[in-house]
Amino acid sequence: MNKSVIDGVDFYTIFKAGTDSVIRNKENLNLINVFPVRDGDTGTNLALTMNSIADEATVSEDFDVVIQSMSDAAFENDRGNSGIIFASFINGFSNACGHLKSLNLEQFTYGASIAVKEAYSAVSSPVEGTMLTVIREWANYMTQHYKSHNTFGALFDGAYQKAVQVLNETPDMLEVLRRNKVVDSGAKGFVMFLEGFSNRLNEWVHPEIKQDFKSGDIETYSDSHRFSDSVHRYCTEVLVRNSIHQKEAVEALLEDMGDSLIVTGNQKLLKIHVHTNQPDEVTKRLIASNYKIYKSKVEDMKIQEVLEQSQKSKIAILTDSIADIEDDRIIDEQIHVLPLTLIADDSLYLDKLTATPNNIQMILDKSVNYPTSSQPDVKQIRIKLDWLLSRYEQVIIISVSSALSGTYSNFSRVVEELGDSRGRVKLIDSKLNSGAQGLVVLKAAELANQGLTAEHIAKVVTEEIKKASIYVSLDTFKYAVKGGRVPTKVGKVLVALKAKPIMSLDDDGHGTAFGISFSRKSVDEKIKKHIKKITLKEGVDRYAIVHANNPELAKLYSERYEAVLGMPPEYVTSISAITSIHAGIGAVAIAIIRR
Repeated sequence: MNKSVIDGVDFYTIFKAGTDSVIRNKENLNLINVFPVRDGDTGTNLALTMNSIADEATVSEDFDVVIQSMSDAAFENDRGNSGIIFASFINGFSNACGHLKSLNLEQFTYGASIAVKEAYSAVSSPVEGTMLTVIREWANYMTQHYKSHNTFGALFDGAYQKAVQVLNETPDMLEVLRRNKVVDSGAKGFVMFLEGFSNRLNEWVHPEIKQDFKSGDIETYSDSHRFSDSVHRYCTEVLVRNSIHQKEAVEALLEDMGDSLIVTGNQKLLKIHVHTNQPDEVTKRLIASNYKIYKSKVEDMKIQEVLEQSQKSKIAILTDSIADIEDDRIIDEQIHVLPLTLIADDSLYLDKLTATPNNIQMILDKSVNYPTSSQPDVKQIRIKLDWLLSRYEQVIIISVSSALSGTYSNFSRVVEELGDSRGRVKLIDSKLNSGAQGLVVLKAAELANQGLTAEHIAKVVTEEIKKASIYVSLDTFKYAVKGGRVPTKVGKVLVALKAKPIMSLDDDGHGTAFGISFSRKSVDEKIKKHIKKITLKEGVDRYAIVHANNPELAKLYSERYEAVLGMPPEYVTSISAITSIHAGIGAVAIAIIRR
C-alpha cells in the first residue's frame, strides 16, 4: 500500500492494523501504567477504544464516510484518559478532513496537525511526557517533511521513528516515569498503534522499541504515593447531548470536582472525563444545569490499586449493584460490582455511581416519565469478566433474583460465550435482592479470602440463599405501583387507603407483600414481632439494615434489632438508586440470614 493518495478503505485497513498492534501489546502497556495513577488498565482501555472504533466504523471507499463514523464511535466507546485523548484526536482529524473523499500527503498532515490541537484542547491541564507529547512530535515531523516524500509509506516510517525517539525521552519529562524506570503507557500505546499503521503500509516489521519492561522493573510506591493520598477514586466519563460549544461552561462547572478533567466532543455529543470521589455529584451538577445525560462509565480505581498491591484470593466474587453492601466492606473484601442502569426519559445513569441517594430526588424531579431500570448489557459484562479472568483463576457471580431482573439472563449469556474459559466461571441466581443479596455476597467473599475452593463457596452460598430474607418497611404503595411491582388497580386502592406495606421475597425470588398496616409504627412493630419469632425458632446468624435516604430511621432500626438479637448489624447502608425508585424514598429494611 505504498501510495501517494489513500481512500476510505485504505485508511480503515491501516487503522485496523494499528488497532491489532495495540491489542497484541495491551498487557505490556498495563504493566507499565503508572501515570496519572497506577491502575494497570491503560492498555486495556486503549485496546477497547480502538477496537470499538474499528468494529463500528462504516467501511467505504469515501474517506469522509469512514472518518465521520469513526469519530461517532470514538465518543460512544472511549475509555480512560488515553482513550478519550485518542478519541479527541480522531474527532479533530474528522473536523479537518471529514469533507474529503481521499487524502494526499499534505491533506493527511494537515488533518494530523488539527487533531493534535483538538487532543490538547480536550485536556484541562495537559502534561508533557504523555501520549500528547508523542502525538504532537509525530505530527510535527510530518509537517516538516511531507514535501520531501512521495509516498505515505516513506513519510510514516520517518514519523514512526520520531515517535519512538520521543517515547524513549518521556522518563526525562515526568518524575513518576523516571522513578519507576518506564516510558509513559499511553504514549507507548500510540507508538504501538503507529507501528501497526506503518508496518501495514510498508509490509515489514520494525525493530522492538527499546523499553520493554517486566514487573520487577517497576518500583513499589512508597507510603507517600498510596492511593488515598494521591488520587481520586473514580475514573468518571459522562456523555451529554450538547454541542462542543458548551465545553468551557462544563469545564467551569466541574473544575473543582477532581483532577484529570477532559472535556471534548463533536456536534452530537460532549464527552466529560474526570477523576473524582463523587461521580453522582458530577451528574447532579450537570442535571441542575439542564444537561441531558446520554450515558456514563465509571471505573473504581481504588479497587484496582488494592488488587495491584495485595490481591487476597484466587477467586473473584462478582455481583451487581442491587446487592447492598457497605462500601468499606466492598473494598476490604475485594468484591467486584457491576452497575445496573437507571433510565430517566432519555438519560442513562449507573446505579450507585452516577445515580445515588445524593441525586436520585433531582433525577425524579427532572424526569417527565417515572424512571425505569435496565440490566448490564452483555458488552459491559464481557469486558468485566475478561478483566477478572485475566487476574483471577476463577470467578463466582452472584446475581440479583432472576425473577426481578434480566441481569441473571445476561450474565448467563456471556458465560455461555466464554468458550474454554466457561469452566472458570460459576453463576448463581441469588433469588434475593438488596441487603439479603448483599449478606450472601459478603459471605462468599469472606470464604474466598479464606482460601476455600469455588465448589465449597458455591455450596455454602446455595445454603445461605435458602436462609436469607428481607423485610422492607414502605411508607406507601405508590412507588411499588409506579415501578410495576404491584398491579395498578390494586395499588391505586391501597394508595388511596394510605396503606403501609411490608414487602419481602418468596422462595423463588418474586416480590411479595408480607403484610399491610395503616401506620408506619404498626408496620415496624409487625416486622419486629416476626424477627423475634425467627430468633426463638431458628436464630439469626447475621443481619444488615438498609435504607432509601432515611438514615435516622435506619439508626433506630439498628438500635432496636441490636437489643432484640443481642448483636450489632453487619452494616447499615443506603440501598441502590434503582431499588429506591421501587421502594420509595424513606423505605427501611432488615435483611437476615437465619442460623
